[in-house]
Amino acid sequence: MGIGDELMAAGQARKLHKSNGMPVLIVDRGGRPRSHELWAGLPYIIQRPGGKPCNRLVNGSGVRPYIAAKTPTRWHWRPFVPTPAEIVFTPAELAFAEPYRGMVMIEPNVKAIGHDNKAWLPTRWVELVTNLQSPQYRFVQCTGAPDTFRAAAAQVLTPTFRHAAAVLSVCKAFVGTEGGLMHAAAAVGTPAVILWSEFIDPSITGYKTMTNLRHAGKPCGNRLQCAGCRKSMNAISVHEVEQALLGVLK
Repeated sequence: MGIGDELMAAGQARKLHKSNGMPVLIVDRGGRPRSHELWAGLPYIIQRPGGKPCNRLVNGSGVRPYIAAKTPTRWHWRPFVPTPAEIVFTPAELAFAEPYRGMVMIEPNVKAIGHDNKAWLPTRWVELVTNLQSPQYRFVQCTGAPDTFRAAAAQVLTPTFRHAAAVLSVCKAFVGTEGGLMHAAAAVGTPAVILWSEFIDPSITGYKTMTNLRHAGKPCGNRLQCAGCRKSMNAISVHEVEQALLGVLK
């Protein structure tokens, strides 16, 4: 939970605003107004009511719309259909991104949360890039920490997630797992191939506009290391991802 949640909240706000034209105040479970850097520049998300009618959207820690319950070992999901958010970039962010226009972004890393249930094997990321890297298909990976795994792609040190999203906005495709950059791809309209484990599935946090690869049954929501998640991610072959990526690049 994190960046992706804030983009889903912005997507909900976008949908609410479109339904009645009123601005949206996003509040936490205690009713306190919230803000986030990813919402900067979105005119329909406000920080205070100002005495005018507005929509109040309750979305924050403990009140995410796709989470039914949380235990020490599992997340319990509920159906949810995310609306793509919007991101308004600054001129500086767009200038930062411009050198990477037309490349394919990959994200082999997953959030460090005590397990790697959503991760694809590092060797397969390397194989994917090695097999397709060419003047026609150039790969880029945004990194923010020196200890992250780096595949055989051009490396871009991004000072903020907004910079990574700006780079994504000029890429012609994205390949990654369920997470923040997936939601950013939806926000900026970049075609995406998403790899899903048993942990969660596209009917909960995914987008039908994306190519979603998943070989698993009921989502487990396991917060501990999970053999079912590992098996399901291993079932996604390099060839399958290659073909899916080439399909969205046509």
